[in-house]
Amino acid sequence: MPAATFSVAIPTPLRSYTGGAAKVDVRVAAPQPTLADLLAALDVAYPGIRFRMIDEAGRVRPHVQVFVNTSIARDPAAVLAPGAQIMFVGALSGG
Repeated sequence: MPAATFSVAIPTPLRSYTGGAAKVDVRVAAPQPTLADLLAALDVAYPGIRFRMIDEAGRVRPHVQVFVNTSIARDPAAVLAPGAQIMFVGALSGG
């Protein structure tokens, strides 16, 4: 099965899962890798991180924005182009 590697930017609150790394490369072995495949592979490499971004129903959590290159992606079934850059951003609030 072919594999694709994706560059993933990790938000500061989740860097404890990646040993402090702000960016990681994730290898996904799927013929047409999806965001869900990427998150599964990320969770294998960094156990527990997926649950911080995806809820029990498999949806992207409301406070998380996912960017694939420069577009927002909310659908875990979204197919990722080879070499796509992924960035997870947590919402901030304040007053």
